[in-house]
Amino acid sequence: MSIWNPWKGCHKKSEGCKNCYIHRANARKGIDTDYIYKTDEFECLLVKDAKGNYKIKSGQIVYVCFNSDFLVEEADEWREEAWKMMIERKDVTFLFLTKRIERFKVGLPKEWEDGYDHIVVGTTVENQQRADERLTALKEMPIKHKVITIQPMLEQINIEEYLKNLLEVEGVEYKY
Repeated sequence: MSIWNPWKGCHKKSEGCKNCYIHRANARKGIDTDYIYKTDEFECLLVKDAKGNYKIKSGQIVYVCFNSDFLVEEADEWREEAWKMMIERKDVTFLFLTKRIERFKVGLPKEWEDGYDHIVVGTTVENQQRADERLTALKEMPIKHKVITIQPMLEQINIEEYLKNLLEVEGVEYKY
C-alpha cells in the first residue's frame, strides 16, 4: 500500500467534514488546510530507482489524495497531468474517495470512455441527504469500478436502491 498526495489541502464541503481528520491533524501542526498546494511528491509515481524500477512497486494499491480531495477545485490545473501519470501506471491500482463526485468529469481525459481497470473511484456519504445527492451522481459517472464509503456515519442511511442501480448488469444477478 502506498499513499500519493499530489496536492494537499481541502475545504469543508458538508456535514461530514465537521470533524475531518485532515483538518484536525493540520490544526495540531499549525497548517492552514484551506490552502491547496501542489506537493513535492507530485511526480513520485514516475520516479525510478538506480536499476530503472519504479519506486512505487507494481501490484500495490495507491491511495490518492488522502490529505485532500482529488476533485477539489483548486487542483483543476494539475489534475490532467495527475490523470496521465495514473493512466501510465497500469501496474498499480489507484483508489480515491471524494465528496465532490459531481465534479468527476471536470478535466477527465478524452480517452477515458468508461474508465480503466486499475482506477477505482468512490464517494463518501454521511447522511441520507448526501447519499441521495452523491450516489445519484455516482451512478451517472463513467467509472468502471465504483466504491461507496459511509464515513462518518451521522445518521441511519438507506442506500439499497443505489446498490441495486449500481450493481445491475445484464445477465448477472447480485445478492447483497
